[in-house]
Amino acid sequence: MNSNNGTPGDLFTNAGGSNQGQAIVGSSWYYNNTRFSGSVGINTTYARSGNGSAYVGGTQDSSKADIELLPNAVGFGGNFFSNGVLGTLGSLNSLSYEWYRDSSSTARPDLHPVIRLLIDADGNLNTTGDRGGLVFERAYNGGGAVPTNQWVAENVFLSNANMWTFGAGMSFAQLGYGITLSGWQAGAGTISGSSAIIGISMGIGSGWGGSFAGAVDNVSFGFTGGQSYSFNFEVVPTPGAMAILGMGGLVVARRRRAQA
Repeated sequence: MNSNNGTPGDLFTNAGGSNQGQAIVGSSWYYNNTRFSGSVGINTTYARSGNGSAYVGGTQDSSKADIELLPNAVGFGGNFFSNGVLGTLGSLNSLSYEWYRDSSSTARPDLHPVIRLLIDADGNLNTTGDRGGLVFERAYNGGGAVPTNQWVAENVFLSNANMWTFGAGMSFAQLGYGITLSGWQAGAGTISGSSAIIGISMGIGSGWGGSFAGAVDNVSFGFTGGQSYSFNFEVVPTPGAMAILGMGGLVVARRRRAQA
C-alpha cells in the first residue's frame, strides 16, 4: 500500500475536535477518525520492510488517529465509513500486524498502536445501529510496559488474544473485557460467527494520558473459504528517483547490448 505523495511520504493532521479523514488514492484505505492534533500517514519516519510504514501520533492526551481498510466506503462530514464486507467473524482464520512505539511518547507505558476488527453485529449492512468493533491491545493481555524503539510482531489470531468491544449494541458495559477472539467467534452477546467484518482499523485512541509517536506495518488477515490479505505500507518514490531508476535500467540495457 503506497502513500499519496512521494518521498518522504504524507501526513494527515486535524487540529479540530471532530473526526476527519482522507482517502489513500487508488485503494480502499483511509486516514480516518483524526482529531485533536492527531496525525497519520504513510511516510519514512519509522521505515519497516522497505522505505515506509504507517505513522500514527498525537501531541496531547485527547489526540486520535487511525488508518483503516474500509470496503466501498462512503464519506460523511469529512470522515469515512465502510459500506462493504470483508468476511464473517466466524470465518476469520488469521490476524496479525506489527507496531512501533517511540520512547519519546509520554502516553501511559502500556499503550501501543492497536488493531481493531470493525463489526456489523447482525451482518446486515442495511441496519447500522449495531456497528462497533473488537479491539486488541496488550493492556488486556497481561499488561505492563511495552517495548519501545523497536518493531513488535503481534499475532492476534494465533495467541487467541482477549479483545474488548466498542460501539452500539456491543458496548463494553455489556460484556466487553476478558473475552478471547475465539470466544467472540463462538457467540458472545450480540456478536457471533455470522457477524460481518466490515473493516480493519489500526491507530491510537484518545485519553491515553500524553503524547504518542509510533507506527504500524505488515497487517495480514484472511478468511476460511475466502480471501487472504497482506499489506505493507510504502512510500511512493519521487518522480526524480523514478527517473534515476529508469536511467539506471537504460544504462544496464545499453551495456548488455554492447556486450552482446
